[in-house]
Amino acid sequence: MTFKFQYNSKFALLAVNDVYVEIPTTDFQLSDGTWVMPRVPVSDLGIWKEWIGSLRTDQLTKANLVIFIEEESDNPEILDAVHKGFGEDLSRLFYFMHLRDGIECDGADLLCGSSEHGVPHIRHMSKLPKFFQSKGYRRSPVTKAWLEEAIALRSAVAAIESDKGDFRRVIRGLNTLLKGLKETGQDRLHQFVRSLEALIMPELGKTQRQFVHRCQTFAHAGNDTRSILREAFDMRSDTEHLNEWDRAVQNYPVGQREDVCWQRTRQVEHLSCFAYSHILLDAALRNHFRTDATITSFWNLPDDKRRLLWGTQLHLALEPLIVEYDSWGRTPMNGSEAGA
Repeated sequence: MTFKFQYNSKFALLAVNDVYVEIPTTDFQLSDGTWVMPRVPVSDLGIWKEWIGSLRTDQLTKANLVIFIEEESDNPEILDAVHKGFGEDLSRLFYFMHLRDGIECDGADLLCGSSEHGVPHIRHMSKLPKFFQSKGYRRSPVTKAWLEEAIALRSAVAAIESDKGDFRRVIRGLNTLLKGLKETGQDRLHQFVRSLEALIMPELGKTQRQFVHRCQTFAHAGNDTRSILREAFDMRSDTEHLNEWDRAVQNYPVGQREDVCWQRTRQVEHLSCFAYSHILLDAALRNHFRTDATITSFWNLPDDKRRLLWGTQLHLALEPLIVEYDSWGRTPMNGSEAGA
């Protein structure tokens, strides 16, 4: 172990268990000073059994991605607002890591503690929520670049939250997206479509038409994209009214309808994550989503001017129809794909 706790400090660490990563095997720091480690920085986890119990201690041995923040303190023994702030920062980082798809892990634990005379003690430990992937997903490794993007997203959200009264639709839509990432089945697609509705702010009675049209600012326009968006919206509406989600895809072969539903789910998931990340990471673009008035002005622009302001678009039609899955619900390495 090369890491040394400060003599007297308060700290928090996020321990992600059995996650697929491609990070250095030695400790390193992100751009904001946050430490990233391939294991919990304690040579003998047994010293924490008194505080967190043997089962939780054993679980920490599975952590192969640890994100750590620490601050020197004159009163390290007190659990206070510093620990709370650290915990919120790491929780948000974990959430924003999921705006890229394909992350696999066996849960994550948040630990807050203190270093007294260089010896770390745990004051509080909690389990973070479970996130899921849409069936047919592709497994992707967490990388340093992935973590840096999550840091940038967290900073952007902190910035918009400091503008009291502004960005209310963006914040509510982002919360809806994050809720969707913790859902399964058709409720998952339902939340993704709703999160996009927050950004397009459709007029009463014109929701479906404007959803299909306006989302083609985020995605490449075309007949395939229109069909995808229309079906996804109809699936959202059926879910809203407690109907089965495959009613909108009855024109597909019976044996493929469930697969098409999952394809649409992956497509709107990618689109929503892409749209929110794009808005949050582009300060100039973000200003167009500051208030209901600026959002209305943005959508009243001609299509070509609006798409120029938006910039990069997502190719929705490139997400394939998956018809075979491995035991984890992923696309198998040699799995079957079909056009749709």
